[in-house]
Amino acid sequence: MRFGIFDQLEQPGDVPWHELYRHRLDLLVRAEEAGVWGWHKSEHHLIPLDAAPSINVFLAAAIERTSRIRICSLVHLLPFYHPIRLAEELCMLDQLSEGRLEFGFGKGISVPEHLLWGLDPDDAIAQTDESLELILAAMQTSGNFSFDGQFYEFRDVPIEFEPYQKPYPPLWRPGQLETAAEMGVRTMAAGPLAAVAASTARYRELLGADGIGRHHSPMIGGLRRLVVAPTDAEADEIGRRTWAAFSEHLTRLFRRYEMTPPNDPTLGGDYDKAKHFQAVVVGSPQTVREHCEQFATEAGTDYFVGVFAWGDLSAYEVDRSFDLFAEHVMAPLAAS
Repeated sequence: MRFGIFDQLEQPGDVPWHELYRHRLDLLVRAEEAGVWGWHKSEHHLIPLDAAPSINVFLAAAIERTSRIRICSLVHLLPFYHPIRLAEELCMLDQLSEGRLEFGFGKGISVPEHLLWGLDPDDAIAQTDESLELILAAMQTSGNFSFDGQFYEFRDVPIEFEPYQKPYPPLWRPGQLETAAEMGVRTMAAGPLAAVAASTARYRELLGADGIGRHHSPMIGGLRRLVVAPTDAEADEIGRRTWAAFSEHLTRLFRRYEMTPPNDPTLGGDYDKAKHFQAVVVGSPQTVREHCEQFATEAGTDYFVGVFAWGDLSAYEVDRSFDLFAEHVMAPLAAS
């Protein structure tokens, strides 16, 4: 089993920003020391779901504080960037990390965020596709670069940068299983174990005989929000409270525009439903370990990705949850 961490870097309440950043970077260092394979950072704007919306700034800090763990965007919201500048910054991050960067891409699921930035949501898919094509082409170019597209046009732009990994860092496309498989890139699955297993099987079926990927080995992870506490009862009490905060954070802008999040990951804020569908796993170390052992047997993938800092969890609750998981769940399963 390999283990990863997904982090939206939520603002849990009135935590000073600098303290929040320092705590999260300290947690990342401890995760690396515990043997976590990858750390995945999302990107959101103008919402407490993401206290570090400038994802490249935070990835750079994460890279400088670590030396082994894979650092992955999940995802860069491509319509929000000038593609040449993003290509430059991705190359910088890959060079700073000496090849530990992984590049997740997408359009973003939040229509309100697009509207508040003055972007046209109807262009998001086409702009994302074109931006990705441009970014990958630029990272493989030496010399002058030209591009003709619907949204971007460049003539003889001198390319003075290159990534550490060739031809570019590994790619992730979560939320689009078939697209990820067709591209031969990495992805993430969520939902009950049966759903993760079905997604894994479908992903590998679509990869087919050429399942080694075009440039990097494809892989799929299974995502779970976690609360680990000394007892099941305490973990459940914390989980119910923090699920309500997570739901409020994620849906705030949607409620402002009287919209509903697509495939609402909060399940309408229903904590009991979230537990039933294994969107959140709470319990003592033994309870959570039993779930992870079942995951290892039934999910079809060996990559388990946990979310430890979410909702309104305090720094103490996050640290305790991760430490209990690392000692009593991750270490035994990683060695098995």
